[in-house]
Formats: sequence, C-alpha cells, structure tokens
Amino acid sequence: MRNRNRLLAALLSLCLVLSVLCLAPIQAGAADTGTIERVLCSLNFTPVVMMDLSYVNVSSSSTDCSITSAYWTDAVGGQVSGSFGSGNYTLNVNYAANAGKVFSANPTGYINNKADGVTVAVSEDGLSATLRKTYTAQVWAPSPIKQPTGESVEIGGWASFVVSSTYTESREWFFESPDGGQSIPAADAASKWPLVTVSGQDSDRFLVHNIPAEMNGWKVYCRHWSVGHQSYADSDRATITVTNNPAPTPAAVVTPEPTPTPTPTPEPVLTPEPVLIPEPAATAEPAPAPAQRSFSYSSDSASHWRVYADTGETGAPEAHLYVWHITRAATSAQPGEETGVCSVCGQTVTRPLSYESSEKAVDLGIGEALGVEGFSDIQLLLLGGVAVCLLLLILTAVFSPRKSGRRRK
Repeated sequence: MRNRNRLLAALLSLCLVLSVLCLAPIQAGAADTGTIERVLCSLNFTPVVMMDLSYVNVSSSSTDCSITSAYWTDAVGGQVSGSFGSGNYTLNVNYAANAGKVFSANPTGYINNKADGVTVAVSEDGLSATLRKTYTAQVWAPSPIKQPTGESVEIGGWASFVVSSTYTESREWFFESPDGGQSIPAADAASKWPLVTVSGQDSDRFLVHNIPAEMNGWKVYCRHWSVGHQSYADSDRATITVTNNPAPTPAAVVTPEPTPTPTPTPEPVLTPEPVLIPEPAATAEPAPAPAQRSFSYSSDSASHWRVYADTGETGAPEAHLYVWHITRAATSAQPGEETGVCSVCGQTVTRPLSYESSEKAVDLGIGEALGVEGFSDIQLLLLGGVAVCLLLLILTAVFSPRKSGRRRK
C-alpha cells in the first residue's frame, strides 16, 4: 500500500512538471512574437546612372509588418522621379506593424539579407517604422542592343546605319579600312573622300551620301560612350559594298617606231610657237543628297518590321529586343509579374514571376495533421507525454492488486 502511494505521488509530480513545461513556452512565445526585432526588404536594383526608377522594385520579406510606401531622395532630400543621375540617393521604405505587433525600440534592418549601412527609425507608438540606406549611383558601361548591318549601293548612292544601346550618354561613328589598319572619324570623311557628306555622326542613325567607288569594302561602326566618357563599347562592323564599281582598264602598251637617220641638211631657224595655257576645268557641284525615307514600325508577338511611308514597302522582320523589369514583386500570397519592352518598336509583353521564400521553417506538421492550431510541435509532444502519464496513473490505480482480510488481534 505504501509503495503504491509513492508511485502515485511520483506520477502526479511528473505530470505537474510537464504541465508547467508545456505552458511556459506558450507564454514566452506570445511575448516574443508581439515585438518586431527585424525589418526585411528586397531590392532588385541599386541606383545606376540613366536607369529609370520604374525598373527598381522594393518588396517586403517580413511576416510581421508590411510596406506602406517606398521612394528615393537625392543628396538634398528631394524626392526623385524619372531616372537616376550621378551622385548619392537614399532609399526610404515605410512599414506598418501588423495587428497585435509593435516594433521594438531598435530593430535591425536588412536589405537583401545584409544590414550594412541600413538604419531603422521607429515611431513613438511603435506601430510604424522607416528603413533607410544611401547608395552612390553606379556608372554602367554601354550595352549595344541593335547592331548596324552592311549596305550595298551604287556609285554616288547613299547608305543608312542604325544602332541602339543602353546606358549611353553619347555616340561617335567611324570608318574603318578593309584591312582594319586605318580608322577615320565620320566627321573627317571629306578629308579622304571630298564629295562624301555625312549626317548623324553623333547619333543612333548615321547617313552617308555620294558614296564613291573608292569606298568599296570600307566598314562603319559606332562607339557608344558611357556617362562622362568613363567607358565605351563598339558596335559590330558594317561593310559598304559598291555594286557597280568598274574594273580598271589596263593602259595600252605602244611600241615606239625606229627613228630614221636624218640626211644632213641645214637646219632652218624655227619661230617658237606660243604656249597656250589651258583653262581650268569647271568643278562639278555635288549632287544633292537624297531625302531620308521616313518609316514606322509594325510588329506582332514574335518580331517587328519597317513600313516606309512613301511606298508602303515593308522591310525584313527582326526579332524583338526586350528589356525586362519587375512590375510586381512576387509574394507568398500571389505570383509576381515581369514586363518586357522592345527597345526598337516598343512592343510590350508580360510574364509571371514565382515566389521564392528566403526563410525555411522547420515544422514536422503534427499540429496540421491533428487539426490543432496555436501550438508548436514541441508543445504538442509535451502535452502528449502528459496524457500518457495520466493514462498510466489511471491504469495503475484501477488494476493494482488490493489486499483483503482482517488483521489478527
């Protein structure tokens, strides 16, 4: 009897300890989850000179707060619109705490999982916070998108060359000799070919007029300069082919006749003939350059092509050259969206972006399997242990043997 009472007392003590262990984490967890200690932010691009602000997207990675607004300010605190220039820019992201949550007095801010240079200012009531970080705008090297193509022309004809590129502040066109050993700036073309005229030598459209036979096999290319001429990128070489370039006619070889031996006779005195100075030949004025043909672009989902306004003639189709940027960041609640804009014709397409979480929680799924909410896996395991101990206590009390009989006097 005495042993059984000891066993019952031990089991009751064990159940009491397990109950305290089950309830303690619940109270601590409630206190911890009510305070926001980390403010997380994702940024797809940092400032780049000449980059449009629409390409930069900010999204929240926090589960206890959400973004209410985000904007950029320049070095003097003015809000930025359009595109970035050179200098420093500050990202400002405003957050609101979710229901039942408040920000701690000094939460840590993260941008793309890095806390370097990130500050967080919290309101007095702890319900809102502002994350900030200052960046120096980068200067990216130009990136050619559309390359010039070779042209075939007749003598005296004209040719047009078109390029496009990103992060380009200025352009400069050049002529290159067929062997690649000589390069001439387009602005100096008249020094080599007097009748040649050029236009657009510093733009994305370059025209050459009055092309002579001597230009056959020469190439043109564009040099794309970054901001402040810090770097450049050259386009492909496009060859000029003169289609009716005549082959030179070999000079006739004249065999001199033998000179007969003269009979000695008195030489007459000859009166010198007057020397006639030929008049200079009139220099023909160069033919006026033909007018540039105007055109517009037509497109479908796969390509675009030129449509010339004067004849309605259409050019060869070319594949779209899309520049992509995120228009809606993906979250756990809904997929994102990415928009592509053709840099030549302006065709716009969209495609979805899937959400990829940066945090992985370790969860055995016990509560979900049992249909119980509000308890962690550890708490459920401890509660299960309490239930087993109580069951053992009941079984011990029911099935333990009892002694019968009276004591002897």
